[in-house]
Amino acid sequence: MAQSLDLFGTRKHKAQISELQQQIEELRTENRKLETKLDKRSKKTKTAIARKQEVEEILNQAQQRITTLENELATIVSEVSGNLSFSGTHLLNKKSFEDVVFKLGSVRSESRTLHSVYLTGTARVSDFEFGDFIDESCIHLFDQIKSHNGKVLFYDEDHCISLAIVPPFAIVGSEWVTDDTLDLNPLKTMLEREGAICGVYAHAGRTVVGIVGGHGGHDVSAEIVRTGVQAKHTKGGWSQRRFERGRDEAIEHHVVKVREHLRSMWSAGGDQGDHADRTDRTPRIDRIDLIVAGGDLRLARKMLEGTKIPVIEKRVDAEGAPEDVIARVVWAGRLYRL
Repeated sequence: MAQSLDLFGTRKHKAQISELQQQIEELRTENRKLETKLDKRSKKTKTAIARKQEVEEILNQAQQRITTLENELATIVSEVSGNLSFSGTHLLNKKSFEDVVFKLGSVRSESRTLHSVYLTGTARVSDFEFGDFIDESCIHLFDQIKSHNGKVLFYDEDHCISLAIVPPFAIVGSEWVTDDTLDLNPLKTMLEREGAICGVYAHAGRTVVGIVGGHGGHDVSAEIVRTGVQAKHTKGGWSQRRFERGRDEAIEHHVVKVREHLRSMWSAGGDQGDHADRTDRTPRIDRIDLIVAGGDLRLARKMLEGTKIPVIEKRVDAEGAPEDVIARVVWAGRLYRL
């Protein structure tokens, strides 16, 4: 039988079509594999980004902790450098401060041997002539305690009591009282204060601001101001310098945001912006008569630059809910056993 003629190259075209269809199927299979890889990579990327954000938050919190602990260490070093030998030092919060005042109020002396010495932040031990009434070594230790708020000495000539307190707020007048009880009125006045206090716990990228008000400072409202400030860079060279410039700009942006929130709180307690994690609506404040700053004090000074409200700086470490942080900073004091 004679071979049929393929005048139009049909068999050749069919072979090409079959080959192309096979290639298309292979490409589709490869495409599905690539889509699967891309999907897995996308999920890994999202996970990595989320993890990166978590790590940066942990690093920032660790940096905050380091800063506040460095402040606390500076206080301890300054005390130790003078060859001081306090029997003990203890940080005070509002509750422990109240307890100390309550317990001291129960002390009595029939022979009137109890001494209460109040010194303002600018006063000196040498302003009084204590003679033999108070032990010289006790006076020496008391004299070495540095505090812009002033300090208080409670002493018993029979050596039952010998302690000093740096109160949470400034002592308004220096005095020396000797009686059958300790003079606790200035400290009680602090515990019963009525004015509103603004608290600022400053750190780059995460600053807690709040108001302590009401009778005895029982009402606390607070919020966290957040901005994007990365933790410290470890690489050297130009990369590090570029990073530091970017971080400095981010910190300046954070300072501006905190100032905006503070102005809003001081004026009317209204809308605080989109970058704050609100834990409570800040109540309207008629008058704030004091600001207490903690955390990174150099940063806090930038945030509070230009304010006419008196500012107290405290080297104190605080963590927890925003309200707890502000209450801790505002009411922080220290007790020394001499």
